[in-house]
Amino acid sequence: MVSASPVGEVDIMVFKPFAFCTASVFALSLAAVAHAQDAAAPEGPEGPSADASSEEIIVTGVRASLASAQRIKENSVQIVDSIVAQDIGKLPDNTVADALQRVTGVQVTRGAGEAGTVLIRGLPNTATLLNGREAFTGTQRGVALQDIPAELLAGVDVYKTSTPDLVEGGVAGVIDVRLRRPFDFNGLEIAGGGRAIYSDQSDKWSYLGSGLVSNRWETPIGEIGLMLAASYNRRRFEDNTAFDFVSNPIADPATGNMVGVPDTVGGLYTQGDRKRMA
Repeated sequence: MVSASPVGEVDIMVFKPFAFCTASVFALSLAAVAHAQDAAAPEGPEGPSADASSEEIIVTGVRASLASAQRIKENSVQIVDSIVAQDIGKLPDNTVADALQRVTGVQVTRGAGEAGTVLIRGLPNTATLLNGREAFTGTQRGVALQDIPAELLAGVDVYKTSTPDLVEGGVAGVIDVRLRRPFDFNGLEIAGGGRAIYSDQSDKWSYLGSGLVSNRWETPIGEIGLMLAASYNRRRFEDNTAFDFVSNPIADPATGNMVGVPDTVGGLYTQGDRKRMA
């Protein structure tokens, strides 16, 4: 009985320190793990979080412009392609003719340093509308689209098929040029821009500048709007062209193909300084 009691006391005395030591070691292990996690998270300025924030890319306006042009195509019963002001502003185009060359199915002829005649599916017989109304000259049912600055555009619609509500005469199609209006803006709008172009062939600089001021007012007769816009374009260009001409070809007796020697060979050297104000 006497020996059992000390043994029991010894067992208890040994067990308690072991339990306390085990709990202390376990607590220290948890603290070490927590400290390791806290220390591994911040990796300095080159950590994942820093890379994610430094490589963040924000794109605005592109989706809206694509949706606007796509909405016009979806809501139209004709085959129509459109470009809006947001698209035109992203491209280095100076005139409506330059902007139209981006449209699928539209071709342009180039000369004198700029785009000229506009073709739809290779056909030149097009009708031109200005804000939905027919615009024409004394010689054709169209206007010189290179005379309209791209900065003044709200959008361009190219109709490749005709319907009864469109102006007749456009065998190849109809081009509707939509200019900016005061009610396109929420209130006071002031915008401007400039551009300089260096032509290595002519070794000269060309300049283009534009400005726009628009506002809306509430009056006793209703809301009115006023917009003033101006554009100046000076283009210095140089065109060099080589040509040859065979006036009297003859048939080759061996093959039957027409052969000949050019009897006219020449070249054209053209320099120009064109100024446009709108």
